[in-house]
Amino acid sequence: MRRRSLAGGLMLPFLANRARAAGWPDKSVRLLMPGGPGGNPDILSRILAQRLGEKLGVSVVVENKPGASGIIGTEAVFNAPTDGYTMLFGYNQLMTLNKLLFRRLPYEPDRFTRVALVSDTPFVMLVPKDLPARDIPEFVALAKARPGSIAWGTSGPGTFAHLCGELLMRDAGIEMLHVPHRVTPRNELIAGQIQLAIEPTALAITLTRGPDARVRALAVLGREPEPELPGVPLMKQYYPNIIAYAFHGLWGPPGMAPEAVAVMARAITDLAGDPWVTERFRPLATRFIAQGPAALDQAMRDDVVLWEKVVRERGISLD
Repeated sequence: MRRRSLAGGLMLPFLANRARAAGWPDKSVRLLMPGGPGGNPDILSRILAQRLGEKLGVSVVVENKPGASGIIGTEAVFNAPTDGYTMLFGYNQLMTLNKLLFRRLPYEPDRFTRVALVSDTPFVMLVPKDLPARDIPEFVALAKARPGSIAWGTSGPGTFAHLCGELLMRDAGIEMLHVPHRVTPRNELIAGQIQLAIEPTALAITLTRGPDARVRALAVLGREPEPELPGVPLMKQYYPNIIAYAFHGLWGPPGMAPEAVAVMARAITDLAGDPWVTERFRPLATRFIAQGPAALDQAMRDDVVLWEKVVRERGISLD
């Protein structure tokens, strides 16, 4: 009798999982990642998918669907069935910036179902090590002395880095020469062909680490100092409005089944503080937030408030 009781106790977690799976989900869940393999969003999505699969008791599969700067994959989720088995692992460029930059999109960002706010990562202001500006005041003074001659590289018009540079120009009262690239301008920065790049923290750490590094970090555009960039100040110390994060979230198609939203949101929020996920996000300099639909909705609202005025005042449009 005691053996039977013990066996029954060991089966309880399994039975609880099966009971939940009797509703949603009862088959594999797809996370569409609207970018190519190997980038930070792709790596983050796969870390999360593995842990969510263990939590939900079904496979959570990441499917890359790149193209048109993420628009193709985002549109695919917008038009997906509402049963919750196809969701978007996306980022603010797709849901807040694009709606400010394009007059027409093949999807409506405000109609997506908010599921969870997953993570965020600040950007860092980088300059060549031999640039005669050791801090933000010196950089601004240099830019004012040489208006329009500071070459500032980005991975293209309308990208997050581009808008960060426009925000800097507005608040600091400077003008720089925008030099768009098809990919990150890291090589041009290292070679000194451009004088400024604003890049995610993980890349900033890589470029500035070691005695032979040819790049220097001037400021972190986040709310808190970056432990891996000791001594680098926060931009908000000089310009309080310049607090810029790229955030990642989980969205479903419009009208996604409430049960699916609730179960997936709960699975993610239950992972808050999970050491397995946190440790794997850390090398990517990304903070694991793991909050529900309300937090994702608020992040989207805050992002629009930050960038709408910049886009309008600087006359930025992609169509």
